[in-house]
Amino acid sequence: MLDKDRKERDIYLRAYSIKNKENKVVGLVGVHNDVTEQRLAEQKLRKSESRLRESQLVAKLGSWDLDLVSQTLEWSDETYMLFDKSPENYAPSVDEFVRMIHPDDRSTMESNFYRALESDTTPYHVAIRIVNDSGREWMMEAFGVVRRDSSGKAIRIFGTAQDITERKQAEDKIQQSEKFIRNILDTVDEGFIVIDRDYRILTANKAYCSQTGCHEEKVIGQHCYEVSHKTDRPCYEEGEECATRKVFETGKPYAALHRHKDADGNLLYVETKAFPIKDASGSVTSVIETINNITEKRLLEEERLKTQKLESIGALAGGIAHDFNNLLQGVFGYMSMARLTFDQKEKSLAMLEQAEKALHQSVNLTSQLLTFAKGGQPVIKPTNVRPLIENAAKFALSGSRSDYRIVAEDALWQVAADEGQLAQVIQNIVLNADQAMPEGGLVTIGMKNVQVHGQTPALALPKGRYVVIVITDNGVGIPAEHYTKIFDPYFTTKQKGSGLGLATSYSIIRNHGGMIKVNSKVGKGSTFYIYLPASDTQEQVESLQLAAVTTPRRAARILVMDDEEVIRNLSTELLVALGHTVEVVEQGLEALEKYQNAMTAGRPFDIVILDLTVRGGMGGLETIQKLLQIDPAVKAIVSSGYSDDAALSNYRKQGFQAFLKKPYDVEGLQRTLDSLLA
Repeated sequence: MLDKDRKERDIYLRAYSIKNKENKVVGLVGVHNDVTEQRLAEQKLRKSESRLRESQLVAKLGSWDLDLVSQTLEWSDETYMLFDKSPENYAPSVDEFVRMIHPDDRSTMESNFYRALESDTTPYHVAIRIVNDSGREWMMEAFGVVRRDSSGKAIRIFGTAQDITERKQAEDKIQQSEKFIRNILDTVDEGFIVIDRDYRILTANKAYCSQTGCHEEKVIGQHCYEVSHKTDRPCYEEGEECATRKVFETGKPYAALHRHKDADGNLLYVETKAFPIKDASGSVTSVIETINNITEKRLLEEERLKTQKLESIGALAGGIAHDFNNLLQGVFGYMSMARLTFDQKEKSLAMLEQAEKALHQSVNLTSQLLTFAKGGQPVIKPTNVRPLIENAAKFALSGSRSDYRIVAEDALWQVAADEGQLAQVIQNIVLNADQAMPEGGLVTIGMKNVQVHGQTPALALPKGRYVVIVITDNGVGIPAEHYTKIFDPYFTTKQKGSGLGLATSYSIIRNHGGMIKVNSKVGKGSTFYIYLPASDTQEQVESLQLAAVTTPRRAARILVMDDEEVIRNLSTELLVALGHTVEVVEQGLEALEKYQNAMTAGRPFDIVILDLTVRGGMGGLETIQKLLQIDPAVKAIVSSGYSDDAALSNYRKQGFQAFLKKPYDVEGLQRTLDSLLA
């Protein structure tokens, strides 16, 4: 019927007849109810039941209901299908159900069943094997909910049943696969771990656990740095390169050298390779890390390097002994000849000149040795390289069949260099090029400015400005097997030459903060590349040098401090010969006393020459600091036979105004003094 809003309503009508005494119907009485909402609810319930049945059919999900009081069991149609039964000819019972459970799984079903009955929180859940009457064996997973009466007694269980045979088989295959992979991982010597984004270990193999001295159950869930490095801070916060972090940042595999600690706290060197595990969107969710213990390999490599060093030292010692014996033979021989011919002045002088030449050669040899020995820091100053290189090349090729050609970039930067050492490098390499061209040839020397933007495997230089010097010859070339040895001392493939040239050059350029490398092909020639840091200031230095050369000398009062008596005596003789007044002392305290007394007497010293190193006393560096307190205008020269102290490479910052390198001759001494007496 229609209501007042013209909407249909469902009405339930009941009518009763009214009869008279003669039992004749004389009227009707009725009751009607609006059952619209009830009908709508019933329709929804039928639809819901229909959807539930359809979903159960699709999911092959059966339902069951067990009355614990009456021990009656009811199944849905889908449950009958699971057990290969039909409702028409089979009535389910508890005994029949138990009979179809695989004998080995009955205890599992029973224990889970009673556990659910006894607990208010544990639901019924079991996965057991069923054997149908047809002989088909399948895996059933059942879930159940326990219903209780007002006293809490379990009176009913109803739930679902599902065939999970295929899923179980798939899970078994996955487990077998995981076990297979685990067995493989546990048999390899390399450590293997999987790390999540919080740097926690998800899995680890036996090798890793053995390396770290931890059991697997204590490794899983721990931070990788806690187990590997025995620290509570990530390795990248400790200044180490972290392969795992790089993979999380870049999404690409990465390798790095790490230092781990074993169970006893001993340091292990490990090669770590990290690989990303990504999700469907391409984001890195975790990292696989392999850890290869290379400690033994590294120790063997260190031993090999020690052996190579010992071999090099042996070659060096043999070469030094050979060269010095030859030079000393010349010195002793010519001095003996001078003694024999002392009554023939011209001949005796000629013999002494030859002895002096031999001594100069021994000084050159000593200088070369010091440049690649410990120390040997260059005395750096801004330098124009083109004239220096041209003079060095001209000197090296004098009397040779070879010629040279200079190709220099305009506005070439100045370099921060020791002029003498840099000239030595150019001479060594140009001479090496000349010896590689026995029939003569052309040595091309190029110079250009370069800007290095950062270190690369091919160019291990810090970011900055450099001048690169390229020296090319068309000689015999260098065999590939000699590439790693050409910079070793006393290694040479030539009949002439000591083998010190390239070793010296390598050490000089390294001490200048630069780099030297070579490319060569047998029969095609060689090219040497020399990178030197550029300098920004030097005009003032050049003008000072020019003034020093052009200013005439004058007599002066000079104080000499040296712990060697022969040096004190020789210095006195040389300085007196140059017209100066000289006083000598053995160590710094005496120098301070004499300098103070001279100032007090009104006869101060014009120049002080201080030996850098004094055995058992105050050396030049400490002495100059105290002299500056006495007289801030003191003019001091530092003198040393080698430059292994930072004070010599920055002698001006220490308060010295000149550096006089031992051994020096009268001309070198005079030039140094004249530069300060301007």
